[in-house]
Parts: sequence; C-alpha cells; structure tokens
Amino acid sequence: MEWKKISVLGAGSYGKVYYAVKIDSFLLRASVAAVKCADLWRSISLQREAHILETLRGSPNVVQFFGADVSIENNIPTYNLFLEYACGGSLHDLINSKRGKMSEVEIGFYAYQLLKGIQDVHKRGWVHCDIKPANVLVFDANERGMYKLKLADFGLSLRIGEGMAYMTGTPLTNRGTLLYAPPESLTHGFHAKAYDIWSLGCTVAEMMTGNRVWICRDTKDLQWQIMNEDPVIPSNVSVIARDFLYKCFINDPLRRWTSEQLLQHPFIQQAMCISNLMPKTQGMIARVNPFCCKIPNAVHEKDFINLLFESNLRIQ
Repeated sequence: MEWKKISVLGAGSYGKVYYAVKIDSFLLRASVAAVKCADLWRSISLQREAHILETLRGSPNVVQFFGADVSIENNIPTYNLFLEYACGGSLHDLINSKRGKMSEVEIGFYAYQLLKGIQDVHKRGWVHCDIKPANVLVFDANERGMYKLKLADFGLSLRIGEGMAYMTGTPLTNRGTLLYAPPESLTHGFHAKAYDIWSLGCTVAEMMTGNRVWICRDTKDLQWQIMNEDPVIPSNVSVIARDFLYKCFINDPLRRWTSEQLLQHPFIQQAMCISNLMPKTQGMIARVNPFCCKIPNAVHEKDFINLLFESNLRIQ
C-alpha cells in the first residue's frame, strides 16, 4: 500500500503540501494524510522537522507525525513528511471566517489548547519560534461547535535547555515571523520560551479583533514599533481578557508569564469552565465562574467580571 497524492493544499519556502490517500483494499478502508514535500537536496528543514515531531509524538495539541520517506518524482528524489490531515484548515482561515466575531469563551478555549501544546513543546526541550494563526491547524468541532487545534510547522524550532536561551548576538536577527516576534528577539537576538508566549498573545489578540496587532508601512517601521512601542490591547473585551494579553506582552522576557501560569489565569479558567458546562443543545451559556461555582442570578454580569478580576489580584 502506498500513499497517493491527490491535490495540492498549499506551498511554502520548503516545497508543497499535498492531500494524500492510502487505500487498504483488504480491510476496505482509506487513510488520509497531509504530505509536506521537497526536493531531497533542499529538504534539510523538513528532515529536521521530522526529528522534532518524533520527539513530540503523543502530544494531543501538536500535529502528529506518521513518518517520512523518499520517492522519485519526475526523476527527482523527493523527501516526503507525512502528517495528520487537518480538515478545518488553519486558525488563520477560522479567524477570517469569523471576521472578529469570536466569543471570549471560544477564544479562551482555543488559547487553552495552544497553551497546552506550548507547555508540551517547552517540557520536551523545544521553543517553537513561529507560532501564528497560519501555523495552527484546525480539526473537527466538538458537540458544542468548538474546534480542536494543534500546533504545526516546527521548521524554525530551537532546542533550548531548561533556564537557557538562544542568542544570535546580533540585533534584528529574529528567527520567526516578524509580525509575531517579541522585542527581545530584535533588540538582542534573544530566543527563549518567553518568545512563544509573546507570539501566543499576538495570536489571541488577532482572534479577538480579526486584525494583527501591528499596523506598519514596511519592515523597518514594523521592527521599530516592536522594539519601541506596546502592542495595542483591544478595548472592547473584558477586563480579564485584557489582563491575559498584558501578561503575554510583558516586555521583560524573564517576567513574562509562562504557559503554566497562563493556564491558571481567570480568562482561561472561565472559558474552560463555561465551555465544559455549556448545554450541548442550547445556545445559552451557563452562568458559571472560573472556579466552577454557580453564580447567583442576581449578580450582574459586569459586576461578576469585576469581582472575578479582583479575586485574581488577591490570590496572586
């Protein structure tokens, strides 16, 4: 049984991504995969990604790796990286389809999944270095209409030991996509776990507004803004949502919150509690607090949010 490439899903600097099918005629079933392909002579990045994904096998919020091989196509040796197929495309596609109208429960639910993926990546000694909506894959929705997300595209990832960082030693030498890069990667070429948290903040803000956090004229203007200005925090979101973003956008990477800390933030806790208790067949959202206690109906929602935020400040 061999994989048969059916159609092109996309392309990148490394090569192309195909939708592929493998048919088992004996068991009368078919398997599907996404295959990233590159000419063998320029497949170093894909081979490195295969190694990284091998170390991340079993992580529920990281795209799964099925294996790799070399084939001959049009007389050219081709390296093939086989990954699980994401039927929902990317988070970038999902954001565009929502047009900035995602609820905070949805955003918190998706941020939780990204944080769990980042936590696994960091625990296994890696920093992704290129988290952005286009590099997050979307899988089937649950019974509440919210999707499963997984981190993908580890071609720029770095192996960094606990408490360590990667330093290029040269300013303006950021490794990942500039729009999602933290200031320290530009000012000092500093890449550590905190890099991924800043990128997560940019991604969450984009889910909230439908727009990227930076508006710039050109690359130099964007670099200057990242190094000298603060990202714009959306004003039309709740207090705890803004506070979550503030924790992601702390300029000092040593003080920026970690994935473990952010998973305990009320913005995440509230979203997970509501999404887990939300009635499956009704559009109405259960009124619960992030500690899974029922809120009296007499409590006004705005007062509840303020109380929630104040209680978070007290327990820090």
